[in-house]
Amino acid sequence: MPSPFLPTADLGGAQLCPITDDARQTLAAALATMPPWSTLAIPEDGLSRFLAGGDGGTQHYAITVGGTTAGVICTRFPWLKGPYVELLAILPGHQGHGLGTKALTFVEAEAKRAGTRNVWVCASEFNGPARRFYDRRGFVEVGTLPDLVTDGFAEVLYRKALA
Repeated sequence: MPSPFLPTADLGGAQLCPITDDARQTLAAALATMPPWSTLAIPEDGLSRFLAGGDGGTQHYAITVGGTTAGVICTRFPWLKGPYVELLAILPGHQGHGLGTKALTFVEAEAKRAGTRNVWVCASEFNGPARRFYDRRGFVEVGTLPDLVTDGFAEVLYRKALA
């Protein structure tokens, strides 16, 4: 099933658009230095390959503000009766301005438009800020997945049931 997600979107002061090569390089370099990716030892080249996409089941967006790359959100659809947010990151300097919330709100709206029941996301067990972020936005912890991304680290699976 192809993704029902729009190719671009206005987030009110920010935009979602396909990731360009320049944005991919900017994002990969920044993410590799930021937790959780730095803690999990995920290298820049691995992040760059991931952000390049590669299969029809994913949608990768750069989050931009005034033409500047501010973050990224990548989704997989279909996945357990709704989209799975594979990656959500806001770059330093753009954090704390509601961009992550706006991006998640977009995913939830697109999921509802597609008639799905859930939105899914994982956060590293040690990543307290991300876990609090998802908790505050109505996501509920449904399981722990040891060694999913990197041996010795667990990921926490969250679900938000859509009304």
